[in-house]
Amino acid sequence: MLSLDSCLCRSDELVWRVIDGEVVILTADGHQIHTLNKVGSAIWELADGTRDIKEIVSRICERFAVSFEVAQADVLDFANKLVDKKILKITNAVTEMEGGDTNGD
Repeated sequence: MLSLDSCLCRSDELVWRVIDGEVVILTADGHQIHTLNKVGSAIWELADGTRDIKEIVSRICERFAVSFEVAQADVLDFANKLVDKKILKITNAVTEMEGGDTNGD
């Protein structure tokens, strides 16, 4: 389940490009193409494993001049759909980066 503290990153098993300001994603098997609108493309580009959903929502608010509540609902809905399709994944990369060495050495 996603929360504002969840960190998102893109799946490594996809090929994607930005074309005319919108992201086009091709699954690794080449069977599915997903085209994201401008808001979805912005979320996609921000979902690089370094930001939690709360930060992504804040950036969407700034970029598209919408309220935090509207952006939060849209980002969570979008992220849930892409996580279900295994296009985005939930990661704890932010925690690992902030914590420094996590292997006990």
